[in-house]
Amino acid sequence: MMYAKKSLPFSLMLCVTFCCVANAAEPWAIVAGPSLAGDEAVQVALADLVAAGTEHGLAFTVVGEDPWPAGNVLVVGAPERNPQSARLVDSGVLQFMVPDDEQGYAIATVRHEGRRIIAVAGGSVIGEVYGLYWLWDRIRVTKGMPDINVVRVPALKVRVGAAWGRHGHGGSSKEQMRAALRHSTNWVAGPNALDLIPWDAEPERTRNTENREQARELIAYAHALHMRYFSFTNEFTYHPSLLEECGASLNPCDPKYWDALQGKFRKLFEALPELDGVELCNDDISGFWDNYRAYDVLHEHPECEWSYSKRFRTFVQKVHEVVVGDFHKIYFHFTWGLTPHEQHVQPAVFREIFTEAVPTEGLYLMPKITAADRWWYQPYNSTFNQTPHDTIVCFETMNYYEGGKSHLFPTFSGQYFQAGLQFLLLPEDHNLKGAASLAGMSLEGWDTRSAYAYALYRLMWEPNEDIEAIARDFCAIHFGTEAAEIMAQIYLLSPSAYKYGLHLEAASYGQFNSLLHMRVGTFPLEGYPTIDGGREHLEFLRRLYLRCKPWRNETLAGLEHGLAVAERMGVLFEQAKPLINDPVLARELEERIDMTRLLIATNIGYVSTAFAFFDYLDGPNDSGRATLAKAVEKLIQARAAFTSAAGFDYRLFGVDQMLRNAQAALEDAAAAHAALENAPSRAELEATIAAMQRRYVEVLETHAGRAVHFAHFEAQIDGRDILDITGSTYGIEHLRWDGPEVKECTFLAPLPAAPVTVIPKDLYSRPLHPFVIEQPTAENNYTVRIYLDDLPGGKDWVRCDLYYLPEEPEAFGLELPWRK
Repeated sequence: MMYAKKSLPFSLMLCVTFCCVANAAEPWAIVAGPSLAGDEAVQVALADLVAAGTEHGLAFTVVGEDPWPAGNVLVVGAPERNPQSARLVDSGVLQFMVPDDEQGYAIATVRHEGRRIIAVAGGSVIGEVYGLYWLWDRIRVTKGMPDINVVRVPALKVRVGAAWGRHGHGGSSKEQMRAALRHSTNWVAGPNALDLIPWDAEPERTRNTENREQARELIAYAHALHMRYFSFTNEFTYHPSLLEECGASLNPCDPKYWDALQGKFRKLFEALPELDGVELCNDDISGFWDNYRAYDVLHEHPECEWSYSKRFRTFVQKVHEVVVGDFHKIYFHFTWGLTPHEQHVQPAVFREIFTEAVPTEGLYLMPKITAADRWWYQPYNSTFNQTPHDTIVCFETMNYYEGGKSHLFPTFSGQYFQAGLQFLLLPEDHNLKGAASLAGMSLEGWDTRSAYAYALYRLMWEPNEDIEAIARDFCAIHFGTEAAEIMAQIYLLSPSAYKYGLHLEAASYGQFNSLLHMRVGTFPLEGYPTIDGGREHLEFLRRLYLRCKPWRNETLAGLEHGLAVAERMGVLFEQAKPLINDPVLARELEERIDMTRLLIATNIGYVSTAFAFFDYLDGPNDSGRATLAKAVEKLIQARAAFTSAAGFDYRLFGVDQMLRNAQAALEDAAAAHAALENAPSRAELEATIAAMQRRYVEVLETHAGRAVHFAHFEAQIDGRDILDITGSTYGIEHLRWDGPEVKECTFLAPLPAAPVTVIPKDLYSRPLHPFVIEQPTAENNYTVRIYLDDLPGGKDWVRCDLYYLPEEPEAFGLELPWRK
C-alpha cells in the first residue's frame, strides 16, 4: 500500500505513562492508534520497548490525543489503524510502502521541525508488533535509537516452537509466550496431549480436567498475542482405558486399533476445542509416564503383514480424518526417526508414505534439517521437496558434547542453519513454508540456545542475511558494541573448534550418531567394567581406531586443528576482555573459552592414548611402549588441568577406563592382553546375569518367609545407570544415553549396615533386567549397587522390589562371579 502526502493537524492527549523521564534520558513519545491500545500483543511489545529504552538511555512515554507531543515521536500503526499516521502521511511528512503481507511491516524515520519521527506500520496488527520488536532489537544492538528505514516481510510464514516430551516449548506459561513473541514465533506448544485428554480412568480424569482449565487460559493468552497453540504427543502413546473402551488390540491389522487412535484425538478436541492443532511423531517414542504406555505401530506385531509404509500412511490418514476433517485443526507431523533406512532421510520411503492418498489440506510435514542425529559431518536431509505437502524445517542445537553444567563456550550454529535454509529454498517450486525450533527460544542469554534462537529468528525472516552481521548483533546485545566485532569472531569460530576438536572425521561419516565417544557432559563407558575389566569399552574404541587407522595422521591433525581454533578463540578474547564492562561476565567468558580448550585437549589425549594402546597391544615393542607412555602422560596432564578448571562438571568414565587399561599395558603388556582375552564377552556376561536372575527367583521363593522387602523402585531408563542404596538413601550414577527419570524409591525399611544379600525382584523391565553388581560389604560402606540397563532403543520403565536376606551371598549361591 502506497501512502501519499497531505496536511497535518497535531492534537493529542497524554493517556498512559510507562516510565519516568530520567534527567539524562532521551525522551520519546509513543503515539499508538486507538484500535491498538487494547491489543495485548501491542501492549507487551511496548512494555518491552520501554524496558529496553530505560536500559539504553531512552525515556519512552505512551501518549494519546491531545496535545501533540514535543520532541521525538514514535508512531505505531498503519494509517487505517492510527489517525496520526494518516495525518503524517497526508501532510507529506511521511511516505512509505506498507507491505500487503499481514506479517510484514515498514519502518520509516524522518526529521521534521527539529525532531525525529519514527513510524512503524504493518500489514496488520501483528505486523506492527513484529516491527516494534525489530525496533526493540535495534535498540539493544546499537544501545540507542537508530534511524531505521526498512520494509520487512518474513520469508517463512509459519514459525513453530516445536515440542518434545511432556512440556511444550513456548506455550507453558505467559512468560514463555511473551518470549516467543519477541522471537516472532506464531505457533507455540502447550501440554502433551496425554495430559489433556479426558481418559476414562482416575486419577488421570480429574488431573486432566484441571490441566485443560489451565490450558484454556494459556490458549486464550496465545490468541491474544496473535499466536496459535498446539499440543504434542509421541505416537502411539495412550492410557490403557482407551483400548478397553474401544475393545481394541495393539495391532495395525485390528480395525479397532484405528478406532482407538481416532478416538484419542476426538476426545482431545471435543474436550478442548480451543486448541489449534497437534504435532505428532511416530518414532523414538519416549513421551510417556505414570500409567501411560507406548506402542510402536510402525514396527511391532510382525504377524500383521502390513508394510512399514502402509502402517505409516494409514496412521497419517486416520489422524488427518479427525484433526483436519472433523475438527478443522492443523496437523504437524514431525517425520523424525531413529532408523536410517526409513522415512526420516530416505526420499523413496518418504514418497511411498506420503502419496496422493495423504491429503495436503491442513497438514504440515516437519523433517529435521539434518540427515542424522548431529549436524557435524552430516549432509542436509534429502526428504524435503519430495511431495506436494507443505513442510516445516525443524532445527535443533545438537551440541551433544555440552550438558547443562558443562561450563563450555557456546556453540554458534548460524552458518550451518543458514546454508541449510538456502539449500532447501533452491528449487523454484520448493514446498518449505516455515521453520521450527526444537530447543527453546530464549533471547535473554548468550548461551548456546540463546545464540541458536537468535540466529533462527533472523534467518526465518531473511535466509540470505549476512551471518557475520547477525553474530555481531547478538554479541553487541550481550557484550556491548565495542566488544561485538571480536566476540562475533569467537562465536563464529566455535563450531569449528568443536567439529574438529571433538569429532573423529573418519568415524563420523555415515553414522546416525556422529559423535560416538562423547555425549552431554560425559565420556561414556561401554560394557560393565567392574565385570569385564574394560573389554567391551576397548572393543568399542578399537572399532573407532580401525575406522580412523587409514587416515590416522589426518584424524589427529584434525583434532589438533580444533585445539588451535580453541586457542585462537582465547587469543581473541584477550583483545575483547578489556572492552567488556562487566568484570564478572568477562571472567565467565574467559573460563568457558578455557574449558572448551581443556575439553578438546582431554579428547585429544583420550584418542591419542587409545590409538597408541592398540598399536602397542597388537605389536609390543620398545618404541610402541614409549609412544604409549608419552600419550598416557599427556592424557593425565590434560585430565588434571580439565578437572581443576573453574566450573568443571564432566563425567570422564571412558577416559578413566582407557587410562586404567593403558597403565596396565605399560606395566605388563602380555598380562594386560591375557586379562582382556580372558574377560567375559557381552554374550557370556548376559548368560551369567540371566542365570543369576533365575537364581534370584528361586531364592525368593524358597525364603519368602524370611526375605525382608525393604524398598520399591520405579524409573524410566534410557541407557545404563547404577542405583546405589545405603541405609535409607539412594543415588543414581548415570553412565550412558539420557539420564534416568525416577518416579519412586520408597523405603519400607533401611538396608542394614551388615553384609546381607540383596535380591531384586523384577516387576517390569526390558532385558537386561536389574541385577546386583556389588553386594553390601564393609569395604563399600554396606552399599548395594544395582545395574539398570535398558538395552533396546528408546527408553522404558524399570520397576522392581528389593529384598534382603541376613546371610551373605555365598549361602544362596549368589556370589558374584566377577568378584573373583
